[in-house]
Amino acid sequence: MNIRLGTKHFLYLYISLLAGYCTAEAVGVCFPLAYILSTALYFAVMLLIDRRFKPVTVEERIHSGERELGGDIARTAAVILVPVLHFFGETYYYYTKFSPSLILPSAIRWLSVCAVPLFMIISGYFKSDAVISKKHYFTILPLLATHVFITVIRLFVDYYFHGKSVNLSYIAAKLLYFEYGWYIRLYICMLLLMPFFNMAYKALGSRTRKEIFLLTLIFLTSLGTLTADIVPSSWLILYVFAYYIMGCYLSEYRLKVKPYVALAFLLGITALVSVSTYFRCRGELFDWRFIAYQNNSGYSSPYAFIASALIMLLCLDIRSDNAYVKKVFKAISLVSLEVYLFSQMFDGFIYKDIIKEGIPFAKSFPKIFLLAGLSLVLSFAAGWAKKGVFAFAVKGANKILKRSDKNEQQ
Repeated sequence: MNIRLGTKHFLYLYISLLAGYCTAEAVGVCFPLAYILSTALYFAVMLLIDRRFKPVTVEERIHSGERELGGDIARTAAVILVPVLHFFGETYYYYTKFSPSLILPSAIRWLSVCAVPLFMIISGYFKSDAVISKKHYFTILPLLATHVFITVIRLFVDYYFHGKSVNLSYIAAKLLYFEYGWYIRLYICMLLLMPFFNMAYKALGSRTRKEIFLLTLIFLTSLGTLTADIVPSSWLILYVFAYYIMGCYLSEYRLKVKPYVALAFLLGITALVSVSTYFRCRGELFDWRFIAYQNNSGYSSPYAFIASALIMLLCLDIRSDNAYVKKVFKAISLVSLEVYLFSQMFDGFIYKDIIKEGIPFAKSFPKIFLLAGLSLVLSFAAGWAKKGVFAFAVKGANKILKRSDKNEQQ
């Protein structure tokens, strides 16, 4: 077979390593040999499929300049996954010993891990042209204002409804150290570095070089878990910009995968990882070290990179001329930050009895979409209420400034 080596073959090898690792875990016999053989088999199959059907193609992406429905849908998907991920942390999933009944919950849990990676990819998709300028750095101000506003509300709720001792150290932890929303602190740091990563990315020139850059970042941040840490975990923090550069790449190039192929692959890899999670953990509690690093919640896992990319591709390929559909996704997208910050506050009420009474996960799981959906709806409503307050405040401030200018002229 005459194969011309390209970046896509390294991508196929990366996917094969994850699939092979999960298969070897499920087989449970002679791990190194099973890992090598299953990886080789998956890689050979992917090469054959690529040679026969050419399932992946790349072309220049043309942006219309208008608001993109696909971007709003991707942000909506990320927003929906946030309360779903919180559900597992609030309902004793991580304190339940594994049995076959946890395979389906694990599949949903792995999918929901893609929430944070999706936000990072979306940042790269829409911020790939950000440069060193006042306009760019001033975008931090409304972010901080939102954080302060919602933090004050949550401090009030903690004091009056949850009986927390809201002293100066507690306020400092929430307000200055972003304990109510760790991602905000991380995103502000991302904003500070975005112009420099954009310059580095664009300076690479050719598409092949950009693909090598992206794959290098992904390999450094996620391959350690599949290679007994031959790639040291100290490179983990680069996962943030691995996702960001992925977004930059998808903004410039349209990676075309037939939707039914992408969906089938997403479901297939999710099923394989979930079944493998069961075999890895059966009779024990969830193992945070399985294809991930414990201090990273799985955000830099090979699965998260593959699944998040597939979800983003599926969202970007959705087209609709229906004005109502566009408005719905835009309405959710516009308050994605607020939904993220408000959701845990409402979780404190929604899951209060479950936590207090120690209700087993098996009894809570059938209500996952009801509980996570309730958190999403309440957070969405609170987000738009916050938008209204800010709009009113800005309007009032503008009136005061105009009145002040008029008085000075007189």
